[in-house]
Amino acid sequence: MPRKAYRELEDHIVNTFRNNRLFTYYGKICEVLEAGKPRPQSASGECKTDVFVRAMVQDTGNEFDLKISVKNINKEFLGNKLKSRDLEAYLGPGWEDILIEATTSIRDAFENRVLMYASGRHPIKPNSITVGWKLEIADEPRALSVPIPLSDRQIRDYVYKGTNLTWDKKDSIVNDRVIPNSGEAEYLIVTRIEDIRTSDDVIEQMELIDDAEIGDTYFIFTANNYRTDVQKADGPRFLAVRIEWGVDNGRMIPTFHYDDPLQYTGERDMAPLVRRALQNLGKRNVTDIEPGVDVDEDLFEE
Repeated sequence: MPRKAYRELEDHIVNTFRNNRLFTYYGKICEVLEAGKPRPQSASGECKTDVFVRAMVQDTGNEFDLKISVKNINKEFLGNKLKSRDLEAYLGPGWEDILIEATTSIRDAFENRVLMYASGRHPIKPNSITVGWKLEIADEPRALSVPIPLSDRQIRDYVYKGTNLTWDKKDSIVNDRVIPNSGEAEYLIVTRIEDIRTSDDVIEQMELIDDAEIGDTYFIFTANNYRTDVQKADGPRFLAVRIEWGVDNGRMIPTFHYDDPLQYTGERDMAPLVRRALQNLGKRNVTDIEPGVDVDEDLFEE
């Protein structure tokens, strides 16, 4: 789902609390003192809380905070086109080791795939050579995916709550001031705009992340391809696994790299290696390649 749709849902919930300031919480009438969207103190990344509410119990005057992570009813993708800073926000400082453990656990799935497409195969365009795979996080598997190698407790804490967020994301800015721990979520709501009419609707639908039905969470890998006919890769996306194309004994040979994930892009770093390999063979496009002669037949699709 486009980020814009998520933002509309988040803004709708914030505005609902601002405009409908009374709600019932654990049997007590409470009043909204403020509501807002937390933002990290730094310019990059995101915190886990999408809606922050500070409220007061009317009969005691006690104040408390609600820190809510918002997902659309068909949430599926939790993060896409991920950069290193994005994955660090999800998994913490050990993100690189976690990702490498995941990718190397399915290395056969990467290394036994067709990597050259002469005619193309939707959505892959003709004259395409795979230079690596981008990373997404989702709650449903895909053709090339693997469960994130973390325990259920770690998934809840890292991916959903953000217990290991860096200080700039954990102590986020809400309504132009820093509020400690505002970026670390406590509740999860999976909903739609049309299902939220009052603040009580939010309270009734949200669940503690510790109690919510989370299910499996997956790393999803989608190919980044270089198109020889237009000499362009599929955007400047960072690669979880990258392919270094070279020439050995007159054949194009792929070397798979699982180290340094999300440091290299297809466009900037890997595409020049494809161009150099093709030049060494005296070829221009994938359609010029002769399978079995210029490249292993198993890597080529007419």
